[in-house]
Amino acid sequence: MDWRQNRPLTGVRYLLETAQAVGVDIQACLIGSAISSAALQQRNAQIEAWQELAVIRNLIEHAGRPGLGFIAGQRYHLTSLGLLGFTMLASRSLDEAFATFSRFQLLALTLCPAHTEPDRRGMWLLFDASVLPQDARAFVIERGLSACLGVAGELLQRPIEPLAVEMMSRAPTDLSALQRDFPYPLRFDARRNGILFSHADLKFKLPQAHISAHSEGEQLCERLCLEISHSLARAMTARLVQQVLIRDSASLLSSRTVAERLGLSERTLHRRLASEGHSFQQLNEQIKQRLAERLLSDSALDLNSIAQRLGYAEAASFSRAFSRWTGCPPGQWKRQGQ
Repeated sequence: MDWRQNRPLTGVRYLLETAQAVGVDIQACLIGSAISSAALQQRNAQIEAWQELAVIRNLIEHAGRPGLGFIAGQRYHLTSLGLLGFTMLASRSLDEAFATFSRFQLLALTLCPAHTEPDRRGMWLLFDASVLPQDARAFVIERGLSACLGVAGELLQRPIEPLAVEMMSRAPTDLSALQRDFPYPLRFDARRNGILFSHADLKFKLPQAHISAHSEGEQLCERLCLEISHSLARAMTARLVQQVLIRDSASLLSSRTVAERLGLSERTLHRRLASEGHSFQQLNEQIKQRLAERLLSDSALDLNSIAQRLGYAEAASFSRAFSRWTGCPPGQWKRQGQ
């Protein structure tokens, strides 16, 4: 887990709403988080993951009650996930929606990795709590379980009945209060943290499926994940160039085209990049390589589809470029990663 990863304030806002609901002072929850009251009023404010963790720890300390994560998780909806939520909504099935969720976790507001695992009865959605400090594990897992079940119900547009819900933590002494906040079968002291979905629910045709909207949403998610995961240059011109290349990653943009979009001459663009210690070709190839690696490792797309996503006319030209970047062809790179 990269605790310096940028994320929207959505999760913190839900935490503070939960604090108010259980009578905990909001300012007490913000101690040590470096989140100001002014930032909470900003629509598109960003924080880092460690700041959200700090708010969680404060809330746990001051609330002093089990099962609080289940209450916080109920505040999450598809709309909370923004572009990712829209893409999941356009999925053909719950199975496809959760595959999208797993693939674009940088946009999923989670604080721990999640992955799917097949089961003869259906599929597990599992959470890895090992990246979390011990005092916050139960809360974060509770929140994840509750939020995912709520989102699944929204996708199906009906209540969902998971086959099993398991947590590795110990059961609280007062289970009756917990069942009011989380009305699903829950097994404690388990060997995993996760939800088991049935084949029937996973294959159910979602009422708002839209193939082209889902495909377009995935492409936008890819670009947004790339922008988040790629360390953008600090120098102004290089950063602007990277942002243009990421936004239009499905095209092979020339330096002249990028310069025009920035309102510069091509010569001025190259001169400014050189003064910042960068070149256009270097920035362009870094973006293409990172996106290519994401598509190879995180998607089921074939080489022709990946080539098209990156603006190449055919798989052969993409493969030659990828071999130049990494020293090996894309198929070999993918096998080595697996």
